[in-house]
Amino acid sequence: MDPYGRPQPKQTSPWVYIGLGCGVAVLIALAGIVGFTYLVYRQGKQMAEGFKDPKVREAKTRQVLPYDTLPAGYFAGGAMSIPFLMDFVVLTDKEPTAGEGPDQGNYHERSFIFMNMRHLRNNREKMERYLRGEAPAPEDSPWGKSNVSFHTEKVIRRGEIQVGGQKVLYQASSGEIDHKGQKENGVVTMVLPECPDDRLRFGIWIGPAPAGSEGKSVPEAVYAGTPADPAAVQEFLGHFRLCGGKV
Repeated sequence: MDPYGRPQPKQTSPWVYIGLGCGVAVLIALAGIVGFTYLVYRQGKQMAEGFKDPKVREAKTRQVLPYDTLPAGYFAGGAMSIPFLMDFVVLTDKEPTAGEGPDQGNYHERSFIFMNMRHLRNNREKMERYLRGEAPAPEDSPWGKSNVSFHTEKVIRRGEIQVGGQKVLYQASSGEIDHKGQKENGVVTMVLPECPDDRLRFGIWIGPAPAGSEGKSVPEAVYAGTPADPAAVQEFLGHFRLCGGKV
């Protein structure tokens, strides 16, 4: 009571406010999780439906990797997204069956995977150093996020080319490719275009090992026309606007 005998209002414990604050935080977090889950579900459903429609499949592919015409013998396998993180497309030498969603890992001998992702920490810088031969492959490498499994055994060549006004780093390697559970020898070329925005764009071109490439000393002519041929890489990538995809 105060000096006049009036009762004092009871003070609220600070723990009540802390508890209310935690409760609100939990509700906000739950709402965020539910919203994100719904977004992923809706996007996944739209992608699954889009893969069955050749026109939608090609349109989605062009959004991530713009082109006028695809290289001869390649088809749009479709595009997929990880919300707020990355988009990637798959080109395959096996024409998808109409009315069915293509198997993203399905190809005969050749495939091209292209990723467009956020520039997080120093992921681009680490990839540049790896392709230049200055550092080992980063643990959070882009191909770890794709459905491609391969083990490089020997670097055939690495360098820099110009494609559509963009500088592109590349590294071509021979190695073992895991294709639908079967291991095959092949050539894997990684490409990293230098784009003016803050995105990391990265491509992986897969092809079969050419005849005569089993020896220790292999003439350059053996790799002519393959993903390990700089001229072939330049011609192949020239079909695309490497820095023009959606952000």
